Amino acid sequence: MIDTEFNGGWVLSSSSDPFALAIVDGLAEFSAYGPHYSRRSPGSRTFTGCGQEIVLLHESLLAVWAVVYQKTPAKRGTGSSRGKTGNTDQNTQWLWRNMLFRRLPKCPVIASELVKTATNATYKAWKLKYKTLPPERLRTEIEIAKVRSKNPGYCYRVAGYTVDRIVRGKLYLFAPQLNLF
Repeated sequence: MIDTEFNGGWVLSSSSDPFALAIVDGLAEFSAYGPHYSRRSPGSRTFTGCGQEIVLLHESLLAVWAVVYQKTPAKRGTGSSRGKTGNTDQNTQWLWRNMLFRRLPKCPVIASELVKTATNATYKAWKLKYKTLPPERLRTEIEIAKVRSKNPGYCYRVAGYTVDRIVRGKLYLFAPQLNLF
């Protein structure tokens, strides 16, 4: 762990931090919970993929928050990666998103408070690490069918996130724009 602490009990971490990986993958003492539903490759050495990242680990060691800034995938049939031919997608876009939030049941802080403080810590940590915030607005998406809540995204809405839309079973929410600096 990197020892940069933020209000709300969040500590700057990384996607290769063994504590964060244990929570995300549901390993060791967290095995009863299994991997987070968004985890594509449980057991791999990192969990955020390509791009700039801020990973926060809660001081209780029972919650993880990850935000990435990355290119959106190219449209099908464009580009020349992976042996494909065609015209390169000229409309690549960037996405700044909270790609993972996991709070385990024994965490002493309610989810909406964790989301609020993690969002605030993300803005601060991003500014410290990368010097400027991305021009895109921070957002998150929730796969409605894969969460247990009868009210998906509720903790985000209580924390000030606003609903953007629902597309193919995913609820998209925008983070509040904070004027911290």
